[in-house]
Amino acid sequence: MTERIDERWIGRRVRTLRQARGATLRALADESGLSATQLSRIESGSRQASVGTLIELSRIFGITLSELVADTTPAAVHVVSRDRRTVHHTASGDVAVLSGDLPDLHSMHLTISPHCSSPTAHHDGEEWMYVLSGTVELIIGTGGAEESETLEPGDAAHFQARTTHRVRNDGEVSTEILLVGTRDRASEVARPDSAEVGLRP
Repeated sequence: MTERIDERWIGRRVRTLRQARGATLRALADESGLSATQLSRIESGSRQASVGTLIELSRIFGITLSELVADTTPAAVHVVSRDRRTVHHTASGDVAVLSGDLPDLHSMHLTISPHCSSPTAHHDGEEWMYVLSGTVELIIGTGGAEESETLEPGDAAHFQARTTHRVRNDGEVSTEILLVGTRDRASEVARPDSAEVGLRP
């Protein structure tokens, strides 16, 4: 059976990781692009983090997305059986993290409800998405520079995740997406400000 986790777990995890590195709320907020108020609400469990925020926080802390969201002990081989997936409800929809603790890739099964749009996101690395069911609009860029692609089952898209992006489901049924992303290690090494706020790259 698919399991749902304690929604407050991720907030507690973020607070623990932040405090372990001696970073203030303001310092982590500046690094992640969030406001201190938003971050405080995520830590308290009163706000659900978007997928893009979870990816960015895992990058800042130098851990995998799976390590950030899963209240489990890491294993040498990460296997997620279809009927034992842990589902986390975020502002972007229901997310089941499929990847394990290897550092360079994260993958997830994302379900977007009808008439729902994800928050805009931008973070290091690349993203590849594959539509399993339903229809979704992928919007890349902002303002007059926006590009929009409508994706149907069997369609895939690959793009630089640092470009502002979001997805929208205008249909009457939920859309299911397989989302795979990489981490840009060169970008992490090149960011000297992370050391100044007590966060390792």
